[in-house]
Amino acid sequence: MDRTSLAARIQEILKTRPKAPADGPQVAEDDEEAAFAARCAVAEASSRVLEVLGATLREGARGPCVVVDRGYPASHRHGHHRVERFLTALRTSHVVLPWFLDRTGPADGLLSEPGDTSVEPRLLFFDLETTGLSGGAGTYAFLVGCGFFDGDEFHTRQFFLRGYGEERALLHAVEEELAREFSRRPCVLVTYNGRSFDVPLIETRYQFNRLKSPLDDVPHVDMLFPARRLWKRRVLRAQPSTGPGPFGGRKGGFEAIARDEAPGSCALTALERDILGLHRQDDVPGWEIPARYFGYARTGDARGLQAVLEHNRLDLLSLAAVAAIVLEMAREGAEVVRERHDCLALGRLFEYLGRLNDAERCFTAAALADGTLDVELDRVVRADALHWLALHRRRVRRFEEAAEAWRQLTEIAGIDVELRHQALEALAIHHEHRAKDLEAARLFALQALDLAGDARRSDDVRHRLGRLSRKLDRGAGRERPLGDR
Repeated sequence: MDRTSLAARIQEILKTRPKAPADGPQVAEDDEEAAFAARCAVAEASSRVLEVLGATLREGARGPCVVVDRGYPASHRHGHHRVERFLTALRTSHVVLPWFLDRTGPADGLLSEPGDTSVEPRLLFFDLETTGLSGGAGTYAFLVGCGFFDGDEFHTRQFFLRGYGEERALLHAVEEELAREFSRRPCVLVTYNGRSFDVPLIETRYQFNRLKSPLDDVPHVDMLFPARRLWKRRVLRAQPSTGPGPFGGRKGGFEAIARDEAPGSCALTALERDILGLHRQDDVPGWEIPARYFGYARTGDARGLQAVLEHNRLDLLSLAAVAAIVLEMAREGAEVVRERHDCLALGRLFEYLGRLNDAERCFTAAALADGTLDVELDRVVRADALHWLALHRRRVRRFEEAAEAWRQLTEIAGIDVELRHQALEALAIHHEHRAKDLEAARLFALQALDLAGDARRSDDVRHRLGRLSRKLDRGAGRERPLGDR
């Protein structure tokens, strides 16, 4: 159909349309009243959300955003310790913060070397509540929680998504908040599993709204990874203690009680219970949070979200507490560690951080120190420490010292069969190829054969024994006098 025919067809359609009734202005008036009533209903629902959540409405360049502020004074107790204890630990331990920085992110303006106290970076604790637990393009961050120390108080500021149409306003408000924090002094973003979840998700939301993410140039520390090195294999439950001293099973820290389950969960709520001594009351489980937000989106009733915001605030405070413990343990090192298990955990953390000399000191202390746990548990921890120490020494090519650690490991009675087999095999290798003591290598290989748990390992040990026997036979032949040959 050409343009002329199309225009004619449009004219025909317009002629056949019914004319507007005579009371047309009254219809427009009715529409205006309905629109006004709808705006009033929206305003009333919004005011109820603000009242229920104890929030304020912040007007920004891209629209309004709901903001909830809460403060926790220095005297507020979170588990076994008060807020002031965590603040003191962070202030005295910030010099080791560069050890924990995400290696893929920038570190401009932060301490280049531990010991430089000229700049104390500001820690911004960050946690999201979302409409889905697995992420993805359709997952919204309906609550952006920020925590920071303001003087002696721990302050939380939460940005709430009142409706999907206000996402750009929320993202802009978060951007302004971060810009304000970063303008004061160098800042470090601290998260728990933020490297895999929180940071990628919020960056995705900025991209969807064609906005630049304010987190692109922010140094980042994800506390999940050091927490795993310290506590994934924990055998203790934290108990309150008094007096000066650092955290974590040392004087003034946590007393030791054996745990039944191993390895331990490193979910933040599990660390709250075992390390901080905090037991939440009437807390909303994480899997239920998206459903609560969807319920609010359908009905406008925000009462179910009160517990969600409280959950997020507790997460932020617990994140600050865990960061304080981890940083202070790293700063104090092995010299003040009292328990063997603490030395071992700290050694694993230092190895993860690439602080190999510090790691070796911790492993050595864990392998040699007198334990104060029950005999069975102390034996397991010491064996594990010797295992890590032997691997570390072999990695840095100090083979004689590694063999000594393996030898000490074999002398511990009742240790794991797998661990003993690995030690015997390592000693057989060392004496065959480095010490050149074939008889000793053969003895260790025979002991390893008795512990080989599967056919492949048995075949490997038999292959080694065969090679050792041939070497021994050749050596015996060379040593016999000519007349006896």
